[in-house]
Amino acid sequence: MKEISIISTACKNCLFAEYEGNTQVGCKLHRTEKISNHPVYELIEAEDDEKEFYVLNNHICPYQRTSSWLHSEDEDLLVKVKEEVYMSWAAVVFYRHNGIDSVEKRITELKKQSRPPKVVTLVIDPKDIDKQDFKSLHQMMEDNFEIWYLQRVLQEELPDRFTADICFDKMKKHRFMFYSYFESTQSIDLNYYDKIHKFVIDDMNTYGIIKHKDDDDNIQHVTISKITHLKYGGNGNGVPIEYKIAHENKDLTWMDISNKTISNETLEDKFIIDYSLL
Repeated sequence: MKEISIISTACKNCLFAEYEGNTQVGCKLHRTEKISNHPVYELIEAEDDEKEFYVLNNHICPYQRTSSWLHSEDEDLLVKVKEEVYMSWAAVVFYRHNGIDSVEKRITELKKQSRPPKVVTLVIDPKDIDKQDFKSLHQMMEDNFEIWYLQRVLQEELPDRFTADICFDKMKKHRFMFYSYFESTQSIDLNYYDKIHKFVIDDMNTYGIIKHKDDDDNIQHVTISKITHLKYGGNGNGVPIEYKIAHENKDLTWMDISNKTISNETLEDKFIIDYSLL
């Protein structure tokens, strides 16, 4: 007998469970096939007096819908449920003084995501900026986002990670699951959100931070879980979040961190994901 966790999903009455007679054989969203090979979640065969069905153990399925669902009688059930399942997120855009047109391009790319960010912060560094340009950037944010912040940095050479923590402290009161860094000098992947969605929702993966492991200085598309940020206190004390994760998982010692030791070997951890693998 398998012990079923209180964190589990019974497929019995789900509209997407596929049956042959009274025996479940699959899922229209392929959840049962994916979970059967998952390192943490578990597929359990269960039965009662009515049906033989699966239980997704240690996993709450975001796609489970029963006959009480508002759209249960609609023909396009798969389309409807995918519209309902998404992750709210936030974006931090760093303006690098490469022309205000570049910010407009980044805004356009954010709005073209299949699920645009709920909250956006635009960061302007201490360099002098024309008053009219500043006003234009302010207006761009006002015109394009419902929830937005304009963060002006006054201290010279303040690390981007530290600045992002300040932005997070302002944004965290809003509901979102992750936040991401973007540079005004680099194009934003138009499939960015879809990649994160597939990795987390469809493929059922966990993460603390998604980054470029081969280029530690590249902050473009770096993605941090809101829960991870809150747990580790962001990049506080000058220690990047991934180092804190690696230390907790015994991949790095505090001496390594003090010496800023970093390599793909020491940061090879299931919660530190390489963006190129998405």
